[in-house]
Order: sequence, then structure tokens, then C-alpha cells
Amino acid sequence: MSNVEEISSPIIGVKPWFEAADELRARDYSVIAGESIAEWAGVSLEQWEDFAEYWNRLTPDRFMGDGGTYRLRRYGQFETASDGTLRQLPHASYEQPSYINRLNGGIAREFEPLESGFAQHAILHNILNVLMMIVNDVEWVFTPWNVKLHPYRIVAKPDAAGQPTPEGLHRDGVNYIVSMMVKRANIIGGESSLTDAQRTPLDRVTLAEPMHLMILNDENTMHEVTPVSPVNPQTTAYRDVLVIAFAKVFND
Repeated sequence: MSNVEEISSPIIGVKPWFEAADELRARDYSVIAGESIAEWAGVSLEQWEDFAEYWNRLTPDRFMGDGGTYRLRRYGQFETASDGTLRQLPHASYEQPSYINRLNGGIAREFEPLESGFAQHAILHNILNVLMMIVNDVEWVFTPWNVKLHPYRIVAKPDAAGQPTPEGLHRDGVNYIVSMMVKRANIIGGESSLTDAQRTPLDRVTLAEPMHLMILNDENTMHEVTPVSPVNPQTTAYRDVLVIAFAKVFND
């Protein structure tokens, strides 16, 4: 089912991956330290820095309903094959219904595709394998998934805060949603708030270090992120994340 081996004796500070699955099943979300993801996926900090370079080549989001120019992104999607491996799907537009995304929903948004080096990168696939292992464990069975990838850069300027979630408290209309920190550069803010489906607060989390992530049952929770501002107004400031959406594929 997966190319990632289960860790039988995790190092201090790194919990076994199945504890994250147990948390997600029990309370509809799990927050996982970057060191755990790095250990499970076999990623060194030097390798991560190479992977993070792709965020320097994201392109402007031209579909911001608020007129904002603070978001850079690309987009692509995969599906699981019958053997559990991932295959990239042809590039297509991205669309959400308006009741899910009040700001940018209801239109087909044409984003630049993922770079081939990004889409084929071993780090990306190792991390996706780990995440599929977790969500399949929650589902109790191997599940075919459509996996949408959204690498984002939110730029913060002295006169204009960057908005990680300009649509406000929301869900994404999928089964599971993952937000993973790539890099914070010269920013303050960016705290994630999690609620249940009735908007009752569950937790507040600031994703801080590389690979630090939260995975949510998107059907039962909602989330939003506070604006980000520069610490030093004379220096470039941004928040890089990778958002990964898992939606079940129902074959006839």
C-alpha cells in the first residue's frame, strides 16, 4: 500500500505515525511536528531546503475576489492507482462551489501547473505516502484518493498584511485537508484556528518549522489563519505552505 516503512522504535520526540491516525479518528484533527514528518518520510533539512526552492517560482494568483496581489501559487492533482501509488493527472482548472468558497468560488480558476521537478520530487511522494498511510488507517481500508496540491506563498508588506485565508473560517469541500509549513520568512501572525462544524473552537496552532503540519477531517471541522505582517519592513516577508486535499474517488 505504501513505500514508507512503519517505524517500530521511534526516536525521542517523534511519535509513531499511527498515533496521528488515532488522533485524527478520535477528534477530527491531528497536529504533527516537523521532526516526526521528517523521520517518517526520511527527509533531511538539506533535502528539504532544496525542495523548498520551488516556492520561489510560484506565480501570481489572478483570481482573488478581494483584488489582493499577496498570493502566489501553482496547482496540480494526482490519483491513487490500484497498487496504491500516485499518478499525476492532466492539468486542469480548479473550481469550488460558492457555498464552500464565498470569495473565489463559482468560477473555473486557471493556475499555472506544478513544475515537473516538483511533481516528481521524491520528498513530495514520500510525504504523500505518509499522509495516505494515515488517512487510510483512519478509514480502516485502502481508499482510492484524488489528491489536490496547492503550494502557496503569502506575501506580507508593510502597508498590506498577507491573508492566508481571505475567505475566512471555512472548509474545503473534501474529506481531509492538510496544511504543511514550508517556510516562514520575516513574519509575525499566521496562527491557525480550528473549530468543529458548528464553529465551536477546538484549537489554535501556529505552524512554525519546516514540515510542521495539521491534518483535518474536512467534513467535521473548519479552519482559518490570521494575517501575516513583516517583522522588519525593510526585508522580504512571506509564509510558504503546501496545502494537500484528499477526496475519495468513487468508481462505478
